[in-house]
Formats: sequence, structure tokens, C-alpha cells
Amino acid sequence: MPLIPDGRVLYAQALREHFAAPAFNVCNLEMAQGAVEAAEAEEAPIILQTYPGDLTHGGAPLAALLRTLAEGSSAPVALHLDHGEGLEMIAGRLRDGYSSVMFDGSHLDLDENIRQTRRLSKVAHAFSASLEAEIGLFGGDHGSVVFTDPEEAERFVFESGADTLAVSVGSEHHQQSRLDLERLNDISGRTGHPMVLHGGSGIHPDDVEAAVGMGVVKINIGHAISVAMNEGAKEAIESGLDHYAMLKVMREKVRDKAIEKIRIMGTAGRAPANVPA
Repeated sequence: MPLIPDGRVLYAQALREHFAAPAFNVCNLEMAQGAVEAAEAEEAPIILQTYPGDLTHGGAPLAALLRTLAEGSSAPVALHLDHGEGLEMIAGRLRDGYSSVMFDGSHLDLDENIRQTRRLSKVAHAFSASLEAEIGLFGGDHGSVVFTDPEEAERFVFESGADTLAVSVGSEHHQQSRLDLERLNDISGRTGHPMVLHGGSGIHPDDVEAAVGMGVVKINIGHAISVAMNEGAKEAIESGLDHYAMLKVMREKVRDKAIEKIRIMGTAGRAPANVPA
């Protein structure tokens, strides 16, 4: 099945059918293979995404590797740039064939975030790809948690041109969390717009189910599969396995964790997505 060329196709399907696409942060072959194997096993559309640190680690070869895996998968796979930092990075990934990119203007004041997002959404759309934006902060490497203001979200959606909006309603990078579902429902009611959650590894499954029903179409998963990969490496070393066997264990640990997340998000059995041939 071909790479999903435009993330808007997947997000529209997720909104219509009430599931969320798991977006797995991957930085090497084994993580990406594990996620794709999970998608194929569950007949689920997924997203392989790269954070700026992943691109610092793997660069253009990593982007090419992910595209090759996506194009060869029997399940629909989109490629996404997570926390894009500006035009150069975003345009570079669009030229690499990414289906979706994020501009993280959460550090800007609202007017400037809207202005820059509007400009970059036009760039993404020129490549027939989607653009994600963010209001609020999710903690972890991005500072303290700052919840999304529903009134600001409403204005942002109608003025920015972003296709999806990452909203901070309680999830936090690298942490277990419960969501402020009342706030999420308020944002959904005001905007009617597809939403994204970051820090998805630790969100309680009951809250995931509720969030999907409110219009969350993408949930980011990074910490959970990173921990799974590291556990696989530790087990392999302690068992005295050679490097090929160790890499296999790492990949399988990632696959199993990815399958768990796919099922929680209601994504299993949602393939094929409406992907143009």
C-alpha cells in the first residue's frame, strides 16, 4: 500500500470514524520497523514521525529510510515532522515527501503564532500536505505544562489555516496523566476542528477513548516505545545475545508496545485508509 501522501486524508478518516492515528516518534531502523510491523499486524493506519532531535541523529538518510518503509508497508503509513522549528526544517521535510508537518509556535504570542502558522500552512498545502500547530505547552523538554485556552484555540483555528491543532489539556511528555476532558470538550465545541495530543504515552486509556470521541485524531507516542526498545536491549545483553539477535528483540518490544497503543486508540482494522494509488 502506498505512503499516505497527504495527512489530511488520514485525519479526515479518523475524525469521521472516531479513532486516533498513533504517531510514533522513531529515530532508527528497529523502532520504525517495529511500528510498521504493528500496523501490518493490526491492519491499522499509523504515522512515523521525527522530532528535530531524531533528525539531528539520523538526518536525510533517516527520512529516506522511513519513506522506504512506508512505501513498502501493507498498512497505510504517513510521515510527520514533530515540533518543526521554522520554514527551513518544514520545507526540507516536505521535499523529503512527508505527509504532514508541525510548526511549533507555542513559544510565541498568539498573534505571531497565528501569523507564522498561516504562512507555513500555505507552504504545506502547496506540497499537498497537512500542517499541525500548537497552543499551550506539554512539559518535558518544552518547559512547564501550560493548558490551552479554549477562546484562544477558537480564534487560532479560524485565523491560522492549520489543519490540526495540538491542545494541552493534561497530557505531559514522559509522564502518566489524566486529561481535563471538560476543557477538551469546550475546545471541540468551539472549533469543531481535528485535534492532536502530545505526551500520549502516559494518557489513561479511558481518557484516550473519551478524547477520540471529542475529535482527537492523532496522539503522539515517543517515550513508551523508547522505553520498550531500551528494555529489549537490556534483556538481550543480559542473555548474552549477539547484535543481530539483540536488534530483533528490540524491534519486537517496540512492535508489542505499538500494538497496545493502536488498540487503545481504536485504530485496529481501520486500514486501508483512502490512499490515492
